[in-house]
Amino acid sequence: MEKDRGERAEDNSIVGDVLDTSDEKQVVVKPPKLEERDFSGTSYVPVYVMLPLSIIDLECELVNSDDLLNQLRILKSVNVDGVMVDCWWGIVEAHAPQQYNWNGYKKLFQIVRDLKLKLQVVMSFHECGGNVGDDVHIPLPQWVTEIGQSNPNIFFTDREGRRNCECLTWGIDKERILRGRTAVEVYFDFMRSFRVEFDKFFAGGIISEIEIGLGPCGELRYPSYPAKHGWKYPGIGEFQCYDHYLMKSLKKAAEARGHSFWAKGPDNAGYYNNQPHETRFFCDGGDYDSYYGRFFLSWYSQVLVDHGDRVLSLANLAFEGTSIAAKLSGIHWWYKTASHAAELTAGFYNPSNRDGYAPIASMLKRHETALNFTCVELRTLDQHEDFPEALADPEGLVWQVLNAAWDVNIPVASENALPCHDREGYYKILENAKPRNDPDGRHLSAFTYLRLSLGLMESQNFMEFERFVRRMHGNVMVFYNSEAVTWLPSLRDDLAQGKPYRICKHCPNEDDRNVGLINCQILRFVSGERRLILRSAEMQKFGTSEEDDEEMGMDVKEEDDDDEEDKNIASTVMVDIDGGLASSSSNSQFNHHQQFQDQLTPQGGSRRCRPFEEKERTKLRERQRRAITAKILAGLRRHGNYNLRVRADINDVIAALAREAGWVVLPDGTTFPSRSQGTKAAGGTSSTVLASPSTHMQVQSTPCPTLRGISSGNQSTIEYNASQMKGVFVPSSSPYDISATAHSLTSAIVGDGEDAQIDPHIRGSIDTVGNMQVVDIPPKLQERDFAGTSYIPVYVKLPLGVINMKCELADPDGLLNQLRILKSINVDGVVVDCWWGIVEVHAPQKYNWHGYKRLFQIVRELKLKLQVVMSFHECGGNVGDDVCIPLPHWVAEIARSNPDIYFTDRSGRRNPGCLSWGVDKERVLRGRTALEVYFDYMRSFRIEFDEYFGDGMISTIEIGLGPCGELRYPSNPVKHGWRYPGVGEFQCYDQYMFKSLRKAAETRGHSFWAQAPDNAGSYNSRPHETGFFCDGGDYDGYYGRFFLSWYSQVLVDHGDRVLYMAELAFEGTCIAAKLPGIHWWYKTASHAAELSAGYYNPCNRDGYASTVAMLKKHRAALNFACIEPGILDPHVEYPGALGDPEGLAWQVLNAAWDACIPFASENAFPCHEREVYNRMLDNAKPLDDPDRRHFSAFTYQRLSPRLMERHNFMEFKRFVKRMHGKQ
Repeated sequence: MEKDRGERAEDNSIVGDVLDTSDEKQVVVKPPKLEERDFSGTSYVPVYVMLPLSIIDLECELVNSDDLLNQLRILKSVNVDGVMVDCWWGIVEAHAPQQYNWNGYKKLFQIVRDLKLKLQVVMSFHECGGNVGDDVHIPLPQWVTEIGQSNPNIFFTDREGRRNCECLTWGIDKERILRGRTAVEVYFDFMRSFRVEFDKFFAGGIISEIEIGLGPCGELRYPSYPAKHGWKYPGIGEFQCYDHYLMKSLKKAAEARGHSFWAKGPDNAGYYNNQPHETRFFCDGGDYDSYYGRFFLSWYSQVLVDHGDRVLSLANLAFEGTSIAAKLSGIHWWYKTASHAAELTAGFYNPSNRDGYAPIASMLKRHETALNFTCVELRTLDQHEDFPEALADPEGLVWQVLNAAWDVNIPVASENALPCHDREGYYKILENAKPRNDPDGRHLSAFTYLRLSLGLMESQNFMEFERFVRRMHGNVMVFYNSEAVTWLPSLRDDLAQGKPYRICKHCPNEDDRNVGLINCQILRFVSGERRLILRSAEMQKFGTSEEDDEEMGMDVKEEDDDDEEDKNIASTVMVDIDGGLASSSSNSQFNHHQQFQDQLTPQGGSRRCRPFEEKERTKLRERQRRAITAKILAGLRRHGNYNLRVRADINDVIAALAREAGWVVLPDGTTFPSRSQGTKAAGGTSSTVLASPSTHMQVQSTPCPTLRGISSGNQSTIEYNASQMKGVFVPSSSPYDISATAHSLTSAIVGDGEDAQIDPHIRGSIDTVGNMQVVDIPPKLQERDFAGTSYIPVYVKLPLGVINMKCELADPDGLLNQLRILKSINVDGVVVDCWWGIVEVHAPQKYNWHGYKRLFQIVRELKLKLQVVMSFHECGGNVGDDVCIPLPHWVAEIARSNPDIYFTDRSGRRNPGCLSWGVDKERVLRGRTALEVYFDYMRSFRIEFDEYFGDGMISTIEIGLGPCGELRYPSNPVKHGWRYPGVGEFQCYDQYMFKSLRKAAETRGHSFWAQAPDNAGSYNSRPHETGFFCDGGDYDGYYGRFFLSWYSQVLVDHGDRVLYMAELAFEGTCIAAKLPGIHWWYKTASHAAELSAGYYNPCNRDGYASTVAMLKKHRAALNFACIEPGILDPHVEYPGALGDPEGLAWQVLNAAWDACIPFASENAFPCHEREVYNRMLDNAKPLDDPDRRHFSAFTYQRLSPRLMERHNFMEFKRFVKRMHGKQ
C-alpha cells in the first residue's frame, strides 16, 4: 500500500501497522488479520460490572434508582454474574466517629438481590476525585479532615512537605490520634459495622467478595503520582514518607541497622515528572542499588506489606466466611529499565534483579486473600507506539504478578484500567484470563469490568461486551462436588457419545443443568497441586479416595517398620520366660540387616525375597518373643515401679537397675557412681545403728524397693526418682535434692518404745526393720550464693477481692499499708486482675473502670510497677479462689437461649467458666464475635488508662486465654466432679466446635471422623483404664492423631487470634500469655491429662513447640505456673499419678528459650518455706547455664495476711533480695 508524500497515513494502532519510509513513498505494512482463539469449553470466569461512582450521593441516598434498575436488568439478560460497588468511608461515617449511615446502600443492595445478581463490595477508605475516571468528589470524613487541620502528619507527605489528603498515612496505623482510636481500629469498626448491618446479604450469599481498600484508589501502594501535585504520565513520581510518623519508623529502622545517618529519604531521586536517567538514584547503576538504597527501599516496601498485613488480619475477622481481596496497581511504565523507578516510588521493590511482588503475594496467602490486578487489557505494543519514551511493558508486568500469585496458590482476579469497548481489547483480556496451553489449567477467578456507563450501553459496544461475557463463561464447564475442574479433551468424546454429565450452574440453558455425572470416570480436582486425577468408577464404588490410598500405604509401611524394629531388638536380645537375657550373635544380626537391605534395594529390576514359609515362621517367632518381652516389662512396671517406655529395650532395663543402685546414667549411656557412692555399704546405704540399752541388733542395710512410709512433703523429687521413677533422667541436679540412695545419709535405728523426734522440716524418712526404726537424716544443706547474679523483677499478685462486684476498691487503707511494706523490701510491682465480669457486667460495651482507677493511682503514688491481667474467665471453683466473679450478666442471658457459647463435655454439661473458642468468629454476642468482644474490652482499657501506658507504669499485660486465664481447655472442672489426678475430658461438644471438627474431617476426606473419641473415659479415669489413652491406645492411631492435631490446633489458633488483637490494642507494651502446668500422667506414654487440656504432647512429640512459635510470632512472653518442689509431692500422696512437674517445667522452659521469648513464672500454691524459695531460685537462675539464661520476671501468688506474718515475711524478703542478685 502506497501513499503520496505529505499525505497522512492513518495507522491502525490495534493491529500494530508498521511504517517504512522510502524516498518518495510511505509503505504501510499491515499484519494479517488476527486469528481469534476458540474459548468454548474453557474455564468459567465470572464477570462483574463496576457501578458508577455517583450511584450514592454524599447524603448516602441512592441516585436514579429507576435508570439503574433498567441497566441492571440489561446486564442480567447477558448473564453478567454481578456488580461491584464502592462503600465510601467519607459518605457513611462522614460527620462523627462511629456514627454510620448505610441508608442508600440498603436500597441498592435490595435491588441487586431482587435481580439475583451477586455483589462485590469495596471498603473505600480513600478520597474519590482527581484520578483517571473520577467524575465525582468524595472526600475523607469531615471529622478526619478536622483532625488533619491540627495534625497534618496524618496524611502522606512528599519531600517538599506537600500533604496528600487522598488517604491516611500508614504511619498512624497504630497511633491513637483519631479521637482515641488508631487508624486500623477505625477501619475495623467501619468494616464490622458493615458486616452487622448487612448480615442477611452475607447469609444469603448475595455478597460474594469484599475488596479491602488499602491505599489511594483502593490500591495497595503509596500515592506517589498524584495529579493534584502536578504529576503527568510517565513521570517516575516521588517517595511519600516524610510525615512525622513514617520518619519515626525510618529512624528506628536505621538505628536498628546501626546507621542512624540513614534515617532520611533519598535526596537525589528527582521530582514527580523526572525520568529515571535524569536522577542519580534511579539511573542505571544508581544509588537505588547501593547499601543505603537497598536499606531504604527494603524499609519502604516493608511498610507497605505490614500495612496490608494488619488491615487484612482485621478484615478476615470482620468478614469471617466471606472471600476478601486486595487490589494492586499496574504501574507498567519504566518497567523495561533496570530500576523500575515508578514501581519503587509506589512501594514495589521490583528492580530487574528482584521480585518485588512475591512478598506481597505471600502476605496475601497468609490471609487467604485474593489478588485483584489492573491493566489486563493493555498491550505493550500500543504503549510503545503512544509513549515510546516510557519504556512500558504492561504485558510483562501482568505476567509477573499473575505468576507470583499463582505460585502461592491464591486466587487472582482482574479488571481493566481504562474503559474498553473494542474486540481487540476484550481479546487481550481473554488471553490473560485464560492463558493458552497453561499446563496447570490456571485462570482468573473473576473479572470486573470498569465501568457501567452510557457508552457501554450503546448498541455496538454492548454487543461486543455480550460476546466477551459469553467467552469468559465458556460454553461447557464440568463440576465435581461443586468444585470446578479443567476441561479435558477426553470429555469431548464422552459427551459426543451421549454419556451423562453435569453442566456448570452458570450455563444459560436451564434444561442442560444437573443432567448427571460422567459415569465412565470420576474426576477429582486437587487444589494444592492444580491437576486432575482420573479415578476409575470401580475405585469410587468401594468408597476409597486418594487420601485413603495414601494412608493405607502409610499404615503398611509403618507396620513394616515396626516389625523390622522389633526384629532388630529381638535379634539383639532374647528374653526367656524366666527372665534371663541372652544376646544373639552379631553375625546373625548382620545377616538380618543385610537381608533387610537386600529386600529394599532393587537389583537388576527384581527384588530378593525370602520364601513365604520362612516369613511366616519368622513372624511367629517374633510374636512369641514380643509377648514374652511385654510380660516381663509389664511385671517390672507393675511390681517394681519401673517407668519404662512403651518399646523399652535392654538398655532401658539396665539403666533403670543402675539408677536404683545409686548410679548416674546419662542419656548417651555414660554411667558413673554418684558422689556418695563410696560411703555406701554394700546394700546401697550407709547406716549408723542406734539401739536401746537392752537391745543389740545388727541390721543389714538394704536398698528400699518401694516408697517409705512418710508424710506428705517429706520426700524430695530425687528420692522419688531413685525409688519409683527409676527410668527417668533429670537434666540437672540441685544442692537441695536429697535421696536416700544418691546422697550419704545418717540413719538411726530406734528400739521399741522410743519415739524418734524428727524435725518435720528435715527431709528424712523412716523404715521399720524388725522391732527397730531406721531414720534417714539428710545432712545440713549448703545453700547457693546468688550474689551478683542476674536481676529478676519480683511482683506480688493482689487478692482476688481487691475490687468488689460494684467495681469499687475494697479496703483501700489496708491495701495501702500492705503495699508500703512490700515497697520497703524492694518488691518491683504488683499484679492485678481486671475482671470482665465486673467491668462490663450489665450491658455490652458499657464499661466501669472506677475501682481500678483508684487502685492504679495508689500503685502509682508508691512508684510500683503494674502487671495487668485481662481476665475473661469466671473466678470461683478453682484452687485458691476465695471469691466468686461470674461472666457478665448479659453473656449469661445469651447463654440461656444458646448454651453452646460455653465449652461442653461428652455428657452435654456446660462449663460457664469461659466462652467456647468455637464462637471466636461467630456473631452470637449481640452482633459481635467473641474476638471483637475481647478486643473492645482491651481497647477500652487502653484508652481509659492511656497515661499509665505513657509513663511506663504498666509494664506487662497478660491476656486471659481460657479457664483461670490459662491457654487450655477446661478439661478438669471441679464443679463437674473432677478430682486429681483424673485424666479429664475433651471439651469440644458445643455446636461451634463440632462444626469445626466436621469441617476438618471432611477436608481430610473422612467425614466419619467428625466425632470425639468415645473410649477416652471420664473425668476421673486413669489412662490405663481407657482404650484411648492406654499404652498403644487409639491416641496414636490414624484417627487419634487427626483428632488431637485438630484439637490442639484450635487452641493455638485461639491464642493466635486473641494475641493479635491484644498486640494491636497494646502496641508498645509487653504482652504475655499464661500456660498451665499439667504435670500428672507426664511419665506415661500418652500424657493423657495434657491431651485433654489441648496440649498434644505425648512421649514422641513436643506439644509445646507450636504454642511457643505462636507466642514468638506476637512477641509475647510466656508465663508458666507449675507445682513447686516441696509444696506437693504428687508421687508421695498420689503414687499412681506418675506426675513430673520438674520434667514438664524443664520442657516448657527450654521450648521458650529455644524460641528466644521471655519466660516468666509464678508459684501455683502459697509458699513460705526457705527450701521452697531456694528451689524457685534455682529454677529462675539455672546453675552453670552456658547462655546465662534466666526468668524475665517472677510473680508471687498471692498477697495475704499469712505472708505478712513476721517469720514468713522475713523469708520472703530474703527471697526477693536473692532474686535481685543480692545475698
